[in-house]
Amino acid sequence: LREGGHVNLRQIIQDVADRIGLGRPSAVLCGTDPQVRQLLALANQEGRELARRHGWQALTKEQVFTTVAQETQTGAIPADFDRLVPGTFYNRTSTRLVTGPLTAQEYADYKGRLTSIVYEAFRIRGDAILVLPTPGAGETMAFEYVSKHWCAGAADTAPDQSAWVADTDIPFLDAEAMTLGVAWRYLRSRGLDYAESFSSYEVHVAQLIGRDGGSRTLYMGGRPDRRVPFPPQAPDGNWNLN
Repeated sequence: LREGGHVNLRQIIQDVADRIGLGRPSAVLCGTDPQVRQLLALANQEGRELARRHGWQALTKEQVFTTVAQETQTGAIPADFDRLVPGTFYNRTSTRLVTGPLTAQEYADYKGRLTSIVYEAFRIRGDAILVLPTPGAGETMAFEYVSKHWCAGAADTAPDQSAWVADTDIPFLDAEAMTLGVAWRYLRSRGLDYAESFSSYEVHVAQLIGRDGGSRTLYMGGRPDRRVPFPPQAPDGNWNLN
């Protein structure tokens, strides 16, 4: 989603100031003007809330870890973990899906009744991954997750910050969405009419979500001739039954 390119924090705040009729600040992080400080706070709020709103492909990562021979796989959850992408947890050694996450009740039932689990399942608790039944050591497991990091330093190629720390920091979310978001939040905080600004923001974000990561073709006329992945098929015409 990084449509903002190399637009940085200072440029976003300056753009917001131009749109809502404030003086354009020359600095943000080291500024002492109360209005600039408020815009910075709103920019951090917008970054956090926009990141949580959708599973943006720019913030989606893969975690691969090697199991230890115990139920609790300590350290398997990365430091920037925000939420799991459902249906992506696999044991790549056994080439099987690890089902879950188990609810607290399901996990308690498995443990309390000594229920036998045929296929592996997982639960996330205490910032660790619990795997049932206990896996062997040295197996490879992997899952996708959405990071809580949405911005980074100017020279970085991946998001590694969850807040702005320098005027030259760049967003890994759409810069125009962040600009619109800061603008309507500022207007609302001042008791001004923000309805049109908020509407423009919502339309823009909805459009971004709709095309983020691409989308499959929606067939409205029945079963398509081509499917991905391809199902087992028999060739057209005649063939030998022997």
